[in-house]
Formats: sequence, C-alpha cells, structure tokens
Amino acid sequence: AAATPAAAGAGAVQAAGQQAQAAGGRGGAPGRAPQRPQLTPEQRAARRDSLTVLRKSTLEILKKEIAGHDSEPAAKVFKNVQINKDTPAIALLNAMDNVFGRALSVNCTFCHVQDKWDDDTKAAKKTTRMMIQMTAAINAEQLSKLPPNRSGQTPRIGCMTCHRGNQTPGNAMVP
Repeated sequence: AAATPAAAGAGAVQAAGQQAQAAGGRGGAPGRAPQRPQLTPEQRAARRDSLTVLRKSTLEILKKEIAGHDSEPAAKVFKNVQINKDTPAIALLNAMDNVFGRALSVNCTFCHVQDKWDDDTKAAKKTTRMMIQMTAAINAEQLSKLPPNRSGQTPRIGCMTCHRGNQTPGNAMVP
C-alpha cells in the first residue's frame, strides 16, 4: 500500500533527524537550543504537501458549518474573533489557510485547539494576533510612505516576508 502524503512527510522528517543524530551533531550555537536538521527539498515538499492536505480537510468541514453565512462578518459567524472582525467569514478561513498556514508551514492545530476554535490557550494564537497587528502597522505607518513600485503598488509585507515557510521567522536581517 502506498503511504499517504502525511505519512511520507513525517517519515522524511524523522529520517533526517535520525541521520543528524547518527552524525553525532546536535547543531546550533553554544548555549542555544539545538537546531533541527535541515530538510532536503524533497522532505520540505512532502511536509508542505501533507500539511496542505490536513488544512484542506479541516477547511472543508468548517466551510460546511458556516454555509449560508460565509459572506457575513467573521465576528458574527465565529466566536472570539478579535482581529479582522469585519472580514467575511469565508475570507478569514481562506486567509488562515493561504496566508498563515502556508507562510509558517503549519496545520490549523498549531494555533487552535481542535474543535474548540475560540479557545485561547495556545501561545501561538496569541502570538499570531500580535504579528497581524505588527505587519498591519508596518504596512500602514512605514511602508505607505514609500513610493509605489514598478507595478504601481505600495510595498507591503506579510507573514511570508520573514517566515518563508518556517514556524519561526528567519534571521537574515539580523547583523
């Protein structure tokens, strides 16, 4: 029997970790937590694909639950919406998938408790709210001052700008 994308991705990630451990290295700088071994492009693709499948199945369930109310404001359709309250419910779900999920390569349960979507116990959910506010402030207060680019658009940042498919933002800008 063929392995599912999720199983293939998990197996690839586990194999990479075992290879690094066998090589004797913990990785990382002295005094810091060890870094995870770097994944190959194939392992990253398998992980990304398996997470996409998981998010898609969760979104299908949620879209069925909000059917008929998908164009109403998110705050009216969902409990505990604190940011983007006026965004249509369907647009909020799509943003969580296409913006947050893809930018961080995570599933819905990275920030949310399964079937308790309004629960605020996960630190990642609180951090995400702060990050949304931060990017909105940078776009509105700083980048809006820049001249339009070649396509006539004012430069903007989003989750992918820093995260680039990782749960924690990169440090390429840190000296």
